[in-house]
Amino acid sequence: MPNARSRTWTTLLQRGVDTAAEWSDVAAQRLGAAADPRAKMLRKRRWALRAGVFFAFATAFWVAVTLVLASWSTPAWALLIPSPIAVGAAFLATLAFARYRWLKRAPLPAERPSRRLPQWGSAARQPMATLASAERGLFSLLGVMERGRMVPADEVREITEAANQTSAAMAATAREVVSMERAIAASPQARAHLTPTIRAFTGQLHAGAAQYEEMVTAAARLVSAANSGSMSTSAMSADRYRRELVSATDRLAGWAHAFDELGHLRGA
Repeated sequence: MPNARSRTWTTLLQRGVDTAAEWSDVAAQRLGAAADPRAKMLRKRRWALRAGVFFAFATAFWVAVTLVLASWSTPAWALLIPSPIAVGAAFLATLAFARYRWLKRAPLPAERPSRRLPQWGSAARQPMATLASAERGLFSLLGVMERGRMVPADEVREITEAANQTSAAMAATAREVVSMERAIAASPQARAHLTPTIRAFTGQLHAGAAQYEEMVTAAARLVSAANSGSMSTSAMSADRYRRELVSATDRLAGWAHAFDELGHLRGA
């Protein structure tokens, strides 16, 4: 009886820890989404448009009030109340729409992939956490490179595509690892058959995360070289690190393509 009660408390405690970890992951994901530069820019656009529409309606309303009062032969001093409000609302509407047009012309930062990490205790969590950290660093550096025009827009798109392809391949593999871990939890006799596959998949995840970090390091070197030293030295270093970034991007794209093809072969 005491052993059964102890196992019950242990199970409840484990469930509580798992639930707390899951909620912490959800909170971290939402905070990360709120801090995304692309999401921030889109929110600024929406707020500028909403402010413009609101003040445009306010302008129309107070203009209508002024016209109605004028049609009623209202004393001139009474018109001094709604008319300045209409002028002020029109001025604010103009500012809001001008800001919206300026934000609309500004290029959007590259879109960051958003996903939840595997649960605590999963073999896939550590490499996916490394990938998530590297992704945040890469897309921040891409924003710096875009604003500073350090690389052509075509190369930025290639880097983004390679990064997204890699993260998608790794996320699919992580889901397979989690599924196999759940199968082991439900059927312990499957452990001997699935453990080698889990280890192989986890090794590939670590390799992909390392390859991704290599590209982030090359991007960081390029940004650092472009913003330090004399003009001639900076240009030479930036050109060398740009070639390194292109090479790292090609290697990452090749790894992602090969890994994706391997996944299709496994599925077949």
